[in-house]
Amino acid sequence: MSQATMAVTMPDETLTPRRQRRREREQLPRTRLSAGVVTVIALLGVHLVVVLFPFVWMIYSSFKTNQQFQQSVWSLPSSLQWDNYATALADGSLALYAGNSLIVTLVSVLITVAIATAAGYAFVVYRTRWMPLVEIVMLVAMAIPAYIALVPLVAIIREMGMLDTLPGVILPTVAFNLPISVLIMRGFFATVPRDLIEAARIDGASELSTFARVMVPIAKPAMFTTAIVNVIWVWNDFLFPLVILNSPERKTLPLGLTDFVGERTTNYPVLLAAILLAALGSFLVYLVFQRHVIGGLTSGALKQ
Repeated sequence: MSQATMAVTMPDETLTPRRQRRREREQLPRTRLSAGVVTVIALLGVHLVVVLFPFVWMIYSSFKTNQQFQQSVWSLPSSLQWDNYATALADGSLALYAGNSLIVTLVSVLITVAIATAAGYAFVVYRTRWMPLVEIVMLVAMAIPAYIALVPLVAIIREMGMLDTLPGVILPTVAFNLPISVLIMRGFFATVPRDLIEAARIDGASELSTFARVMVPIAKPAMFTTAIVNVIWVWNDFLFPLVILNSPERKTLPLGLTDFVGERTTNYPVLLAAILLAALGSFLVYLVFQRHVIGGLTSGALKQ
């Protein structure tokens, strides 16, 4: 190797790490953007604007007065009306609705994660001749919209005596969230070496002990991902509470937002403020744990 080449490739110990990284980036060959890359970037930019604009519009519209909103829907507020958020908290029973949503979310997520973890493990370890059929049924269940099952679902909940109760919301929520949750856990367990299971069996561990003491601790990242995904879904669910709950004191947060819509007049800035407050919890959860969500959803996509 020549001295000139060594001067380019070998790091300079006199430089700080930041300058060294900058020097390495400058030495990398520069590539020109092709027409296809520019087109993709432009389309992604347009998509980003389309997705973000409604959210931005909700934020600045929530600081208007109702008169300003009626006069011009798209204009910026002349002054920030923080009273809209105070009115949303004072006039609506957001705290009560948030408590109901918290109960439904926590119980539904715990049941879903527990069943999905056991089922995902069974799909990978116990490959009987019926497993492919069960997987097909599960995929078909994912393709069935919840709207199709509303009438028989409400009839079943009524026969069970659980209509207008929080458990009546929890059961169908768990049932419809299980297929995708099982697939997430199955994808994770498919990446775990079978040698761990065989080693536990050789050591004399039972099937239950192998699952509880060996596989569950390993599966905690995937279980965490499944829990976060279900928290977002269940917290924002509107359909099941709408058709099952009737009493105002049992409303969940998304259903309780309908209280801000009047029969003749509606204070839209206050309504938007209430919507933003209701969505704040799930938004922060996803923002903080998005790495875990994406990592768990892609687990099992590649084989080592």
